[in-house]
Amino acid sequence: MHKQTQKYALKFNLPLFCLLLLISCKSIAFQNSPTSEFSEFLQRVEKLQDTNPSDAHELLSNFTDSIDDYPIEERIRFYKTQSELYVELSQYQLGIAAATTGLELAKKLTSPSILMADLSYSRGFSYESLGDYDAAAQEYLNGLEVAESLDDQVYIAYGFINLGALYYLTERFERSLIMLNDALTIANKSDDEELKGYVNSELGILYSYLGQEDKSLVFYERSYEHYKKAGTTFYALNSLMNIGVNHSGNKRYEEAIAIYKRVIADSDTLANDSILYTAYSGLAWAYMKKEPNDPEAARQYMLIAGQYVENVQQHEAPLIYALDKAYILESMKRYDEALVSLDEAEKIIDAEKQFQSTIPYVNVLKLRADIYFALNDFERAYHIQTQYLALYKQVRESNNTAAIEELRLRYESEHADLENKLLAQKKSVNELELNKANQQVENQRLYVMVMAIVALGFAYFLLKVLRGHKRLLTITRTDGLTGVANRRHLFEFGNQYFDQAVKQDLPFSVLMLDIDDFKKINDQHGHKAGDKVLKEVAKLGHDVMRKTDRFGRFGGEEFIALLTDTNLEQAANIAERIRKTINCFPWTFSPATDVSVSIGIATLDQSTHASFESLVKSADALMYKAKAEGKNMVCA
Repeated sequence: MHKQTQKYALKFNLPLFCLLLLISCKSIAFQNSPTSEFSEFLQRVEKLQDTNPSDAHELLSNFTDSIDDYPIEERIRFYKTQSELYVELSQYQLGIAAATTGLELAKKLTSPSILMADLSYSRGFSYESLGDYDAAAQEYLNGLEVAESLDDQVYIAYGFINLGALYYLTERFERSLIMLNDALTIANKSDDEELKGYVNSELGILYSYLGQEDKSLVFYERSYEHYKKAGTTFYALNSLMNIGVNHSGNKRYEEAIAIYKRVIADSDTLANDSILYTAYSGLAWAYMKKEPNDPEAARQYMLIAGQYVENVQQHEAPLIYALDKAYILESMKRYDEALVSLDEAEKIIDAEKQFQSTIPYVNVLKLRADIYFALNDFERAYHIQTQYLALYKQVRESNNTAAIEELRLRYESEHADLENKLLAQKKSVNELELNKANQQVENQRLYVMVMAIVALGFAYFLLKVLRGHKRLLTITRTDGLTGVANRRHLFEFGNQYFDQAVKQDLPFSVLMLDIDDFKKINDQHGHKAGDKVLKEVAKLGHDVMRKTDRFGRFGGEEFIALLTDTNLEQAANIAERIRKTINCFPWTFSPATDVSVSIGIATLDQSTHASFESLVKSADALMYKAKAEGKNMVCA
């Protein structure tokens, strides 16, 4: 146990002590008693879980050694509860282990149990929290499949919510919105306050990603009220934390401070390091940003946050903490301490390759360059600034910035290059002062140039608008990169084909294609090569289609095919032809790289598909299944 949390664990809790003693004395008797007695014990643990996960876990642990003596259904429920408690305590690796044990036991059941969905969701959330989104997606789909087979609407909603959250984490916002609204519809028809709290919380996070902070706050507040009604203290505090983050992000720092302090006070019985870390680090930033600010208070709160970060298993937390601490120290001109904190951040980056091309690492380099500049160590500042620029360009390009962003980046880069040249020339204090003056002149010149280009760009934009009316229909229906139909146009055709198939009782199939390991192609061969792959896949897929079919780009590296009057067997043949055509194409990468696609097929079934969107959703789920089962395959 982390030493900072011992102050909670060492409090003498008389009711808990008595209950532990009672359980210890009756442990042997429990093993020979009816199943209902152990079931009642699990119910008490689950009830305590809603308000005090730490104590609930301690109670449950008393039966770990004797759990094999109970019936299989009770053992599965035991591991389900244990996995959920580990998740609530942010111990995700242990959560995966407990869920895995429960799922192995569940294989011995003669019929599916909703506990299997619970275990899959719990294991998926642990994978998601550790950054393994592919594994998380497969677990969520597994759980959703069980829920749908049992027609359990509440657990179907939980599956939609989990997938919706995964979609916004991977920037598939439209799909996320569809999934979460489907879940909200189910939740609003139920009396399950916890489910309502969960879906409102995730919608709040989604709208925050979309930059709609006012709407996000409304969902967070609804989530908090639902969780309070459900009596789930842990999740209510999470929603309260989100409200604090929202206030802070909108510069309502005093409101944020009040919320964070309330979370800390209410967390006393939870002993949850993740909540306490987030609350204390949130306090630090609020004190740093408010007017007037209080840097010393910010530093003290950030140091307290550091006492909890070791036990927070979110994969980015230690890196973000080291960077946040360095920012605060740098603002206080405690440069040596800030550099030590940046050293800690770079050790984490060196150990975790996934961080080496991320925004946090860009910020580490930028802050380090700024500190060396402040310390008059111009040679180091120049060297690190060069690294920063290179990585900054790489990250921005990987995010597919728009043309105006590229224009702005070009001038930012020229300005930064100018700074580098000036830094390299500084040999003395006199030269430094002279070049500062020159830099101001150059900055003014660049500012005039940028403003002129912005003005020209605006004029050009207006000219394009005036000339663009004749091309508007084509632009709104065609993907700009590949030349095939875009998502909007595909949905227009898809709804039309779907209605026609329903009215005339005709077969209708949808193929969802995703290029395997596309990010790897971009990383190894560059984005120009990636664009070439997208164009060629679009051409190859389009050429395979019949005149009555439609093939287009759904978004990113995903494509969709609409096959009218086509049953499942015929669709599978077409899908296999597309897969082979793409995989056998003579790609000209160096070193040689094969390109493959995973394809999901869904055929209209009027008993399960109420709309074209639901048909697409089925194809999408099967495409994910094809990826999980090895990629470069068709799944129907």
